[in-house]
Amino acid sequence: MQTSLLKSLLSSEFFAENSGRVKTSIFDEAYVKVYDTIKETHNKYNHDLSSTDISAVWAVNNASATRTEHEIFQDALAQVESATPVSLDVAKDVIKQLWQQEMFREIAQLSLNASEGSLNAIQKIYDAIDKVKDGIEEEDEFGDPVTDDIFELLATASDDARWQFNIESLSRCVHGIGPSEFGIVFARPETGKSSFAVSLAAAPDGWCQQGAKVLMLGNEESMQRTRLRAIQAWNGWTPEEVRAEPVAALARWSAIKARFIMKDVQEWDFAKVDRYIKRQAPDIVIIDQLDKVNIEGTYNSSHEKLREVYRRAREMAKRHECALLVVSQASNDASGRTRLDFSMMENSKTGKAAEADLIIGIGKHAQTDDSEPDTMRFLNISKNKLSGWHGVVPCNLTKQGRYVV
Repeated sequence: MQTSLLKSLLSSEFFAENSGRVKTSIFDEAYVKVYDTIKETHNKYNHDLSSTDISAVWAVNNASATRTEHEIFQDALAQVESATPVSLDVAKDVIKQLWQQEMFREIAQLSLNASEGSLNAIQKIYDAIDKVKDGIEEEDEFGDPVTDDIFELLATASDDARWQFNIESLSRCVHGIGPSEFGIVFARPETGKSSFAVSLAAAPDGWCQQGAKVLMLGNEESMQRTRLRAIQAWNGWTPEEVRAEPVAALARWSAIKARFIMKDVQEWDFAKVDRYIKRQAPDIVIIDQLDKVNIEGTYNSSHEKLREVYRRAREMAKRHECALLVVSQASNDASGRTRLDFSMMENSKTGKAAEADLIIGIGKHAQTDDSEPDTMRFLNISKNKLSGWHGVVPCNLTKQGRYVV
């Protein structure tokens, strides 16, 4: 059977359609070398291969091989050449079934590793299960090419597909954020980063009132406090007014509360965040703060680690087809400044900024010890792949937790 499958894989078209499901573990050692040479040759030449082609490529790549190694390879290749061919549809089904068997063996081994304390195996298990599920559902490995349907293309670039920002002056410049799009909001502490995200979601004409299901994940302050802030923003009430009439505040809040889910995720790793988003299936995800989400692996520096965190976040937005808005700190360079750019994000060179479609830095005036609280905020659009507009939008952060013009 091994030789017959290898013979089928000499076909350029058959190899292109099925190589993604071929695992070398289904072949004996001598045949693995034949398969590796077939694979390498197909990657260079766009035509069907012969055993002579394979023999020549292997000989050139293994000029220092011993006589015995040459004989073993040539004997294996001769058996492939003389093998009884099977129908290509049969060969396809056999490869698929063998691939599934090998994947289940891999999952079993990873599960054993996890049971023995290898926590790094957990994400690999989820990834392997997803692969098997996709294979069973016979999803094409490469997917469909990009469509030429002009109406579909226009729809993806249209603001109609985006959830609108409820700050009028901001939405005139950047309408909003849509499925698979990734935005970053950053500012210094006590500027109102979390309040900005909450106001976009929960204040009047915000995402929740527009009908979006919003999931906010927090790993900095307690999400109970953030929930209360959302109730204030929706009602337009100060904290004192909410305390004075809590029942009335909750009654009004019921209009959107089912569409705004909040969850404390302190100490969660990236894999767990990803699974929770998959379970909730939101339209919009807010992560406050993304930099504090744990990620497996070893990195040479903090900015390399953060670059991978932000790359994974972007892929997560695409995979779940949700809009993703994350909150990040600004470096000390942004202190007391109204004009910010994305280079002022904390612990970042270009890695974090490179992944985003939209970056908004929130600036404010320097605060003196004896001055009145300054409610003016300056929304700095320093990266914008959504509308192309760059500049500063002034607004106010009210006592009710709303960002308004």
